[in-house]
Amino acid sequence: MIPFLKKDLLVFWRDKKALAVSLVMPLILIAVLGFALPGWIENPAKLLEMKVALVNLDDEAAAVQQIQSELGSDPGTEWMSPIQALTGLLQSEEVRSFVHLQELSSEEARRQLEEEQIEAIITIPDGFSLGAFHKMLLNEGDGAEVQVTAREASLQVDVLKEWITGLMHSMNFHAALQHAGGQEVAAAAAVVLAEGDALGGREIIPGAETVTSFQYFALAVSIVFALLLSTTSSTKASAEKREQTLQRILLTGSHPMKYLSGKMSSTFCFSMLQFAVVILVSHLALGIFPGRSLHFWLGMFCVLVFLSLCVGALAALFTALVFRLEDSVASGLSFLVILIAGTIGGSFAPIYVLPGWLKAAGEWTPNGLSLAVLLDWLQTETNASLTLPLIKLGTFALAAAGLAIWLFPRRGRI
Repeated sequence: MIPFLKKDLLVFWRDKKALAVSLVMPLILIAVLGFALPGWIENPAKLLEMKVALVNLDDEAAAVQQIQSELGSDPGTEWMSPIQALTGLLQSEEVRSFVHLQELSSEEARRQLEEEQIEAIITIPDGFSLGAFHKMLLNEGDGAEVQVTAREASLQVDVLKEWITGLMHSMNFHAALQHAGGQEVAAAAAVVLAEGDALGGREIIPGAETVTSFQYFALAVSIVFALLLSTTSSTKASAEKREQTLQRILLTGSHPMKYLSGKMSSTFCFSMLQFAVVILVSHLALGIFPGRSLHFWLGMFCVLVFLSLCVGALAALFTALVFRLEDSVASGLSFLVILIAGTIGGSFAPIYVLPGWLKAAGEWTPNGLSLAVLLDWLQTETNASLTLPLIKLGTFALAAAGLAIWLFPRRGRI
């Protein structure tokens, strides 16, 4: 296998352009993304900031007078104004750090929304208070709804809807308790709800370090460029296929698996070289991992070794596909696999902005699993957090290598 390893290492080394791209481009991306998005990872709340217009079409005073006339002069219950509760939520100290609220007319709000000066409009429709009072105090009617209008779906709009929905659920719960258990039970429940209604904030777990943007991008970018090495290796196999290099090798009596093992081992070596250069240079130049112990670096080294084994196994698998399929089909299929793995594995976008099911799927990819365990290792440095992920990465590498051996043509079928 050693001669084939040397051959593939020389093939990699002679392609100066690809070598420069794989080593220099990750460093440029880490610097650009780290400086352009300095608080994107450690303070993701900045992503939730939005400008919102409040349009009030309701006459709450008239609704109060009408409901008092229906209940009598002494209804025996305290008011819970839904409009005041909504505006109180949006103007609270916690929410004001996210939502910049301004009260506008309906026409002005629509104009600003079309001109993208605001992200959403909260509309309190006519009859909102009366419908809410009927439902809360008399348990009649269908209640009332707040309308949220936006130009397009976004994370900010979804969070805004969740806040308003949570407020409505709290008010419904309060009204239900009031009907079932009376005012004392409802008042006690209101105190409990008020104590648990704090929104936002930052919680620091003792013994856990905060992950910075530079740390996240250094890991994510280096991992995705390592994955791309597997497609680079299969591309070079396509050129050797056209030049019938493998046929000439087989004429010397060498086993076909030695050719495949050369691809796998050379990709592993260059993957480790890329990780070493990108992570160490970015650390020395930007101080990404300050004050870390030898224990931390050894743990990261173990994860990167197993990830490089996966990259090498993928290179062998993509090489086997080259000799099984047309060059264009094999190249497109390998690129599609890398694109999907990079997307759901958090290499192209922070993991926390992905849906829950997509994050769960991403942890079944070698890059997603490696990124997740490295982020955990950055924060806790607990040995137990490495055991299961390393077993999974090793299993993936063995499975990919086994599939590559099974797919690679035998002697006489190449």
